[in-house]
Amino acid sequence: MSGAGLAIPAAVLAVILAAANPDSAALTRLGLEGDWAVDCQKPLGPDNPGVTFAAPADQPPQYIESGPQGPVGSASVGDVRVLPDGQISLSLTITENMNGQPATIVVNNVLIKDGNRFRFLEVKTGDRASVSGGIKKANGEATKWLQKCGG
Repeated sequence: MSGAGLAIPAAVLAVILAAANPDSAALTRLGLEGDWAVDCQKPLGPDNPGVTFAAPADQPPQYIESGPQGPVGSASVGDVRVLPDGQISLSLTITENMNGQPATIVVNNVLIKDGNRFRFLEVKTGDRASVSGGIKKANGEATKWLQKCGG
């Protein structure tokens, strides 16, 4: 049997995997996959949050928030879309146990990406926005730019 017979199934499998995870492919294509922090040279902490967009080809993409001791929360990424002016729309689905019952929260986000940095412009759960126009509702501060760490 020649190796040519294996090339077609492998190519078909690659197409199927890419089609099965279009959000992973979009995160990679948009340059969001990887680790991000306000300052990649400093330790993670309250003033230097760290996030990771993980986009494995064989699983749904994940958004992972990290602190000094490691991961502190994660969400599934979905509905990744390019908007005008360097903006990207995506949803984060968080599943938690609340009072012993599983609960799912969907957070709709718009971020702006400029080269190797991004920041959140809109963060909305249902009709409630916690960030609007790049300003946090809780304290009136602008959201911070996160830089891509390590490539």
